[in-house]
Amino acid sequence: MKSFDTNRWYPIASASDLPSRHVYQTSLAGQELAVWRDDNGNVNAWENRCPHRGLRLTLGVNLGHELRCQYHGWTYETGSGGCTFVPAHRDATEPSSACVPTFAVREKEGLVWASLGTPLVEPEALQVGNSAHVRTLLRSLPFNASQEEISDALLSQVNKFAECVGGGELRAEVAADGIIKMQGRQDQKVIIFFLQPYSNHKAVVHTMVFAAGTATLAFKTQFSQVFTEFRRSIEASHVSAPKIEQIRTALTPATDVPAVVVPFPRAASTEFKCVVTTRLQETEDIISLWLKPVGRVLPQLSPGMHISVTTPAGPVRQYSVVNSPDERDAFIIGIKREPASRGGSQSMHEQVAEGTELAITVPRNAFPLLRNGKRPVLIAGGIGITPILAMAQALQANSEDFELHYFARGAEHIPFGERLRALGANLHVYAGLDAEATRVKLESVFASATPSQTDVYTCGPAAMINCVSDVAAARGIAEESIRFELFKNEDVPTGGAAFEVELAKSGKHFTVSSDKSLLKACWENGVNIEASCEQGVCGTCMTGVLSGDPEHHDTYLSKQERESGKWIMPCVSRCKNGKIVLDL
Repeated sequence: MKSFDTNRWYPIASASDLPSRHVYQTSLAGQELAVWRDDNGNVNAWENRCPHRGLRLTLGVNLGHELRCQYHGWTYETGSGGCTFVPAHRDATEPSSACVPTFAVREKEGLVWASLGTPLVEPEALQVGNSAHVRTLLRSLPFNASQEEISDALLSQVNKFAECVGGGELRAEVAADGIIKMQGRQDQKVIIFFLQPYSNHKAVVHTMVFAAGTATLAFKTQFSQVFTEFRRSIEASHVSAPKIEQIRTALTPATDVPAVVVPFPRAASTEFKCVVTTRLQETEDIISLWLKPVGRVLPQLSPGMHISVTTPAGPVRQYSVVNSPDERDAFIIGIKREPASRGGSQSMHEQVAEGTELAITVPRNAFPLLRNGKRPVLIAGGIGITPILAMAQALQANSEDFELHYFARGAEHIPFGERLRALGANLHVYAGLDAEATRVKLESVFASATPSQTDVYTCGPAAMINCVSDVAAARGIAEESIRFELFKNEDVPTGGAAFEVELAKSGKHFTVSSDKSLLKACWENGVNIEASCEQGVCGTCMTGVLSGDPEHHDTYLSKQERESGKWIMPCVSRCKNGKIVLDL
């Protein structure tokens, strides 16, 4: 491998290498990768190393929306690679402090493509054959030879493959760097070879054929035999004339291949710089923004994801990503100007314009869309349409059955009109209903639902979410099948009884006064707890509890997590019994 461009796309697998709940191991220019598909069909290409102890993640478990390391059970979410769970032990760091390095990845032409850098364009579609040609993936074979050696051999030994296209003269040409195209004079079949630089002296060759119809079993068998013999001939030449190489050490660095140094996004640098490329006024009080990453590619997104944005006024706010599956150029978010804004939404409306640069975090997903065979019923209210719309677009793109019910104050308050209209008959809009009329409508929505085969996803005002949950539960839909996301917590306490805090790891003690939150008391005592929304909504500050009785005021923890007493959101929650011991 004489040269390697970190900013180019390279094939790393075929789509068939990534069946459900599998983790595939490969390498690109010596960088070992763990490649896996989540239950929404999104592909991840990660460094094949758990940030905790370095065990290969390909030995772990694909949970559908997360990847769990088999060594200590640390778990990382699809898309961002951010840590979502650390088993309870005293030496564990906070879940949000670990992040698996991720790489740009795309799925195209039946192949999975990855880049170790920042590609400026998407993988180009192949322009081969004619519009009537049908693509059939063939074999992928590893070669104990470099990409350059294989490419030269394919061009010089092209006639070895002539029998695969019915005999006669066969010509070969370089279609693009690392892509060889072979075809006969009649152009009845076109064979494409995609070369993956695995390491200095190893490559993987992925193959496909374009023909008038799907490749027959006889053709596949014949091609496989010829392709295997071709590999033997190349590798045999290496055995007969072995290459003697200098052993490279720190004192004798490699000179023929430039080192691939990838700027991994570690936990301390999980921040994106984005520039606003588009700003649209969706309604009188809602804007949408297109945030294009600066010097980075958009990571893999999944429905329900959100980003944390540092607003011009300073506060960090969470905004759901609205992107449809094919929108890969920028993060698209919707922002409602809150009448009682504490500075965040107001500054986004008044100070952000096209060209403004904003800092955001890697996207996280606390509200994932699950593919479990159940029929999704999506319900949104007001600005809560943002994550629900992303789900609807993903379901429609995959031709899945679903229904979306959207409740708004009036027609003039409905954002993303074009996107909503594209949902067709799957969309049902209700404008201007009061609380009682909303409940009646929800009862009719769930009247025809089969409880055991229904998943409910809802986002919007707390009162509407509570109503959805009550009506769905009364219909017999299980609690775990009713999933929701709140943008605002109506239960943030303004005071409470003072209590004592003990930090188990440091032995530090201090008191939280009646007019102060546990989070701010920790900060004042030198305890660095990462936080974001400070409303108990986002889950960023979640902290382990070793003893004590938490008084929960968050909306993030599930009923089971609350009842376990093992977790607390220090931004809003307190202690009931006078003393709490934290795993800090």
